Amino acid sequence: MESQSFELLGTSHLATLVVIAAVAVVVPLTVRRLALRQARTVAYLLAALLLGQEAFDLWRQIDARNLSPAALLPLHLCTLAVYLTAWTLVTRSYRTYEVVYFWGLGGTTQALLTPDLTARFPDPAYLLFFAGHGLVIAGVMYLTITFRLRPRAASIPRVAAITAALAVIIFVINLWLDTNFLYLMAKPAQPSLLDWFGSWPWYLVGLVIVGLISLFVWYLPFLFLDLWRRRRAGMPMLPDDRQG
Repeated sequence: MESQSFELLGTSHLATLVVIAAVAVVVPLTVRRLALRQARTVAYLLAALLLGQEAFDLWRQIDARNLSPAALLPLHLCTLAVYLTAWTLVTRSYRTYEVVYFWGLGGTTQALLTPDLTARFPDPAYLLFFAGHGLVIAGVMYLTITFRLRPRAASIPRVAAITAALAVIIFVINLWLDTNFLYLMAKPAQPSLLDWFGSWPWYLVGLVIVGLISLFVWYLPFLFLDLWRRRRAGMPMLPDDRQG
């Protein structure tokens, strides 16, 4: 009998990732050619979809009564990224953009590749998980490609500091409520990158290292782009963080 549980990198999982990647690239490239007013309308639609799926998923979990009230708090990184991405799509705030850029492409991408999920396609839990995470990626790419926002070198220490402060606060909340937001108290039940770093608390060290590396990795495309542009223009190198 065919397994009814989620299959990591199985046919459905890979197909879902391809769809998300295609939407995240094709939509912003297409809308970029339109007038700003139309681009804003699409941004509002993406924000509404993000909030709508989050509300529906929250209702589903409450209706199923499979989580404690404390566990329903929106304190996982990807859940915070949903709300922050929706806000940024509406406001186009640069300070929130630089956060969701790194959280989305660094954290949410990892969640898509190794989801903490047991349901398989087309279970509602599966669809909502990938809809929410996929829309974060699509929203970040939309802000980057359509509205031409981009991180700066100064974004790296700012986002690192914000993330570290958030982790400290949520660690205290976890102790208080006996929860596991940000996976600070235990690793995900499903296979993930954290499995490479040993047991608690040692995997937290690996989590910090991977997070810092991720910040630099996702900034590299813009660093290379700046170097190429300056070399092509014959300009001397300038400190990038002056633009931050």
